[in-house]
Amino acid sequence: MLTIKEAMELPVMNQTKLIAGKAGLNNPIKWVTTVELIEDITRFQEGEFLITTGYGLDTGSEYKKRLLHLIETGKLAGIALYTGFYIKEVPGEVSLAAEQAGLPLIEIPTSINFSAVTKAILEQLANRQIRLLEASLSIHKEMTKLALGNEGLQHVLEKLSELTSSSMFVFDEMYSLSASNVRHSDVRVSSNTVFFREEPFNLREFMTISEKTKDDPFLRYTWHGFPSFLTPVKSGEFIYGYLLMIHEKNHSSEMDEVILEHVSTLIGIEFVKKHAIEETRVRLQGELLEEILRKENLDVHTATRRALRLGFDLSGRQAVIHVKVQGSPRTVEQKDWGKHLYYIVSAQLRKAGIQFLLLPKTNALAALVEVKKNETADEKHLLKDICKQIHTHWASRENSSLAIGIGRTYEDITRLSESGTQAEHAITYSGLLMNKPEIVHFDELGFYHLLIQLEASGLELEDYYRQYLGDLTSGERHRTDLLLTLETYLSQNCHIQQTASMLFIHRHTLKYRLQQIERKTGLSMHHAQDRLNLQLALMAYRFCHTSRY
Repeated sequence: MLTIKEAMELPVMNQTKLIAGKAGLNNPIKWVTTVELIEDITRFQEGEFLITTGYGLDTGSEYKKRLLHLIETGKLAGIALYTGFYIKEVPGEVSLAAEQAGLPLIEIPTSINFSAVTKAILEQLANRQIRLLEASLSIHKEMTKLALGNEGLQHVLEKLSELTSSSMFVFDEMYSLSASNVRHSDVRVSSNTVFFREEPFNLREFMTISEKTKDDPFLRYTWHGFPSFLTPVKSGEFIYGYLLMIHEKNHSSEMDEVILEHVSTLIGIEFVKKHAIEETRVRLQGELLEEILRKENLDVHTATRRALRLGFDLSGRQAVIHVKVQGSPRTVEQKDWGKHLYYIVSAQLRKAGIQFLLLPKTNALAALVEVKKNETADEKHLLKDICKQIHTHWASRENSSLAIGIGRTYEDITRLSESGTQAEHAITYSGLLMNKPEIVHFDELGFYHLLIQLEASGLELEDYYRQYLGDLTSGERHRTDLLLTLETYLSQNCHIQQTASMLFIHRHTLKYRLQQIERKTGLSMHHAQDRLNLQLALMAYRFCHTSRY
């Protein structure tokens, strides 16, 4: 792009003089406009170089007010005023306004022809645009060859890095480095982190900044004196990854901007290729896992061979993890959460170094994972740690929250459907637990296992809990305050002071409520058997009345 400084160096401009606005000499000129009367200032565009005779500027007319207002807008690249036609010299007010705005103000003598100035500048603009178009077509041709090839992301990046004279780094959607090519001696990659003169590059921090400037997909900044660019590589709302470019030159040009768009598009194509292959793999995994979880007409021998072709050995110990996006159905349906879940869950499972099969759904995902530990406690600990990593990463990227259920571990393939059902139950009934955890192993449901089985068998649990809770759950006399008091008192091991503190009531109030509970139920808080019956009845009551995910 032609700058004001370069325009003033043209032969036709050798008799001109810069009056004010030296700070803006590097302003790029996008177009040249010549006018005699400054009337409608709204028609001026960003980057215009205005050439005018200055008619009416020697008085307090509206023309001067309009010009001063136009300078304040910051739209123009620069202004050239002819002196000798209507004004003898540039008005002081105009010079001061241009200086304050950092807008180059140039004085042109009457010896220079209007059309000669306009022609010279437009020729330069046109020539540069032609050269830019030719270079862009050449770049496009080279990049098309790369796109049509099947060399992989690393090969493409090496070629692009050479073509653009840039160190280039591609991160996946999980912020992990997928490919890189370093051309700067002061840049190195270590432990999945890019360092420039030992300063680490924090992608998460830069993406936070980028979110605040969504109008421009490219985040431009200078890193240790070198122009750098960061942009997400995405299709629609789905982000495949991120591209970081650091130029070898310590300045950038308009051509660099054009190249950046080409490079970003090409990296996106490579991600789409990889994604298409991955989607086929996901579909095949999902079909197999769905058959295993349904268990209907499952041919164990065939399933084992299919799993081996997908890189999964079904001969070991496995467990099912169920992950579900929480929220109302309307909110959940606004995104393809299954796709997002797939990338986050698969990345964490790969990081843990274990085999897996995944079945993504609209707002949920089922995962069959291998479990290498032998002790039950170790197995649960391993699975919960992985789920915590999944939950943490999801929380850092999405506004919605997750519920994660873990089923028991089995070696028998025909029992994996049980693990799947258990993982779903862990999510469904997690709200019954006192601390309402977002990650629940099926074994943590405890007595609720029996209640689940009893409900499935068709038993009316209401008859059971009313037998012991009595009037606490009857009609209009339904006392939720007393039920909460009872639940808290039992969970605090019948400790008066702790229970009162938890309920924010006086201990005398608590004692009065406990007396009411004894009177309405006919059971005594001092008898262990009565407390046990109340505890079990209370769990049955919560099981029937607590909302489930």
